[in-house]
Amino acid sequence: MKFLIFPLLFIAFYLQPYIGFAQYLPSDHYKHVVAEKVLNQIAMAKGDNRTVPSFRISKDKKNIAMYFAGENEHFIYLDEKVYDVCVGMGKDSLNALACIIGHELGHYYEDHSDHFGFNTEFAKHDQKTLEDVADKFSLFFGAVAGYDTPRVFPLILNKVYDAYGKSDKLAGYPDLQDRQSIVKSAINEISDFINIYRVGQNLYAIHRFQEAKDCMEFIQNHYPSKIVHNNIGVCNLSLYLNSNNNQEAYPYIYPFEFEVRVKRMKEISKLSKRDHSFTLIDEAIQLFKEAIHIDPYYETAYINLACAYSIRGNQDASSGTINELQLFLEREGKSLSENAYLIKGISKALNEDYTNAQKAFDHVTSDSDINQFNHSVLKAESGKDASYFDDFRNWVITYFNNEDQEVNHKIALERNKEVIDGKLPQDIHEGATYKEINLGNWASVFFRDDGTSLNYIYAGKDIEVKMIIALDNNEASTFKGIHFNDDYQKITTSNYYGYPSFRWNKKPLSIIVYDHGNIGFLLEDNRVVNWFAWAITE
Repeated sequence: MKFLIFPLLFIAFYLQPYIGFAQYLPSDHYKHVVAEKVLNQIAMAKGDNRTVPSFRISKDKKNIAMYFAGENEHFIYLDEKVYDVCVGMGKDSLNALACIIGHELGHYYEDHSDHFGFNTEFAKHDQKTLEDVADKFSLFFGAVAGYDTPRVFPLILNKVYDAYGKSDKLAGYPDLQDRQSIVKSAINEISDFINIYRVGQNLYAIHRFQEAKDCMEFIQNHYPSKIVHNNIGVCNLSLYLNSNNNQEAYPYIYPFEFEVRVKRMKEISKLSKRDHSFTLIDEAIQLFKEAIHIDPYYETAYINLACAYSIRGNQDASSGTINELQLFLEREGKSLSENAYLIKGISKALNEDYTNAQKAFDHVTSDSDINQFNHSVLKAESGKDASYFDDFRNWVITYFNNEDQEVNHKIALERNKEVIDGKLPQDIHEGATYKEINLGNWASVFFRDDGTSLNYIYAGKDIEVKMIIALDNNEASTFKGIHFNDDYQKITTSNYYGYPSFRWNKKPLSIIVYDHGNIGFLLEDNRVVNWFAWAITE
């Protein structure tokens, strides 16, 4: 793959006529739809209040891929032939598209004001520093968006050179060996951050909130984005609620939380006053505001900001945040999500405005644990249910005992048999084959890539978490026989793992965790992308 910069002098003479007369696929063509979705997902992972560049697929076979910085509008172009080359990579086709499109997005977001891309006609010269920056953008934010960019980037590079007949020594182009060297250097650097992000996500899933926060703050110092701001804020909210001795003072389950099983695990006695030490919450509020400043349409940050205000006891600010979000969305012809209505209803209920709380909850119709539980709490509060107010703990226990028998039944799991690539998490030890990343605050992460699995050791001041993640190219299965691409329904049947301890929904991705088996699954569109096992020593 080759990315070139063109002086403005040549753009004025050559590029404008080309743009005007080139033929493009219509925007509803399936190739355009697929490629533009990849572009938007990477742009969303970055998070920015700038408009995403317009996207076009050219029927001509001249430019390969190109970013054009116009005066009033920015464009990213992709040859249809490149799309077809990516399709030829089979299951890696979307990963390959993400590498190429992400690189051009990198030129845009890194404010490279000239014009970049492959081309066979214009004057050509290579600026390795700028290409390196764009490569790193593509690698990191492509991975955050869910694409395996580090593994596939070198592969698609070779494919594109071959498809366009660009030999290793073609005049005007960098040698393939030089281009590979630039990409390899970028991969070596970015792989650290990708691995820290991945282990941080899983640490959050197993309720190691401080350790997850350490990972996210390390990334924030190097690759700040709205998503990382948001994730650190959510860690703060979770740390606060997890350490709060008065958790019964928060009878509703907030949309940022894991699903309702978390309430079942807590010792709940009676309703009481809230803790008034809000340092973590105040920090979270600022983080969510920073995420919104980066992207004023970032709905997730608005919802989490509303949750933070509500936890802090400022229900009016919570409702007002959702009202502000609603105005933004209406300008775009969109409506609030269920989670937005849910936190709006919670804030109204905590202000004892049960009428408007119910109006908000009427928009919360999906049949999930969190929604069912919150509907029941509102019904008990608004109906002045004596059993709810007299003995809150017993009310919660009764609620769960009345659930479906399948939900309440816990399958016996054998954590010491959940080997991945022949290893149990407790058996891995850092050594010469592991790379160490110092996170600061007496914490380090050691990791090793074994090809079909990843090995991680988070070593903190008072805790050690060992984790092995099976990748999507791992042809083995879990001890109970779950493979890559198996669906959620299969995992949760009584023949396999049953109902999870926790389920973290962030469509299309979700993580389900079985605390009593120390195993979890990452799913996309309800199908297994990878699974992981862990062991903790404190």
